[in-house]
Amino acid sequence: MKKSGIINPDLCRAIASLGHTDSIVICDAGLPIPQGVERIDLSLVRGVPSFDQVFQEVVRELQVERAIVAEEALRENPHVIRVITEALGEGRVEFVPHSRLKELTEYAKTVVRTAEFRPYANVILYSGVEGLFEDGLPD
Repeated sequence: MKKSGIINPDLCRAIASLGHTDSIVICDAGLPIPQGVERIDLSLVRGVPSFDQVFQEVVRELQVERAIVAEEALRENPHVIRVITEALGEGRVEFVPHSRLKELTEYAKTVVRTAEFRPYANVILYSGVEGLFEDGLPD
């Protein structure tokens, strides 16, 4: 058994299977999940687990290159913007219309559904590679 970190076996597998630029979505309870995209539903009861809880644990285990958030969240859910930008830095967060975010979820490897009921608590995380070519290009 794992000693720490995420213990949900499906979520562990999903994170470990991501390659460079693959994406995983962490969403609220209401985001439509496209047919054919793996769904990991973590919801138990309203608010448990929250977006914040799931997001914080995922970014502890995933090397995130960039993130996409709905621009509507800037107005409707500044809390989620603060949580994401504090964890990733403003330079790695892009904003798109919510309709575009929903379209982009079709290309995700996995969508992780939380029990969050605050609006626009959704993020697409793109997997990065820690230290990729830090010492220059390989020979």
